[in-house]
Amino acid sequence: MIEPHCCFIKEQYFIDNPNLINMLDPGNTDKQSKRTHLCVEININNNTVYLPLRNNLGIPVRKFGKIGYPVPSNKRPNAGLDYRYSLIINDKKYIEFHTAQKLPNSQYNVISRDYDIIKQELNEYITKYVKAAKKKRHTIEPLFKLSSLINFHKELGIKDK
Repeated sequence: MIEPHCCFIKEQYFIDNPNLINMLDPGNTDKQSKRTHLCVEININNNTVYLPLRNNLGIPVRKFGKIGYPVPSNKRPNAGLDYRYSLIINDKKYIEFHTAQKLPNSQYNVISRDYDIIKQELNEYITKYVKAAKKKRHTIEPLFKLSSLINFHKELGIKDK
């Protein structure tokens, strides 16, 4: 099993980047900075991606594609990691790693056990997003039109015109 690295994104990140769009809890930097994220290092331009854990992910596979990975707990049976609201943050000054386990054991165990699957699915989601964005279809395709990845075209090597 892999030891997952869970963290909070410091409030300063959201203060320093006020123009981010398609974000969870827009305008509420306090709430944004208290949401648990899973740190996933992927090999798309050597970026570090942070996946938010949501209390109610809902159905992880929609008719238009896979939006996330279910990570249920007893109190939150619909919780999960949401690929659509991934953040790419390569400056560690904005990251506060958990010093103690904040997740219920059931969620922590799912993430640890399935980390490689989560990483693979996230990589696939981002790769598909990049292809759609290069074709200028990311704002109309249902799988991507809410995606926060629109904020990270530079990091993903997408040239905006």
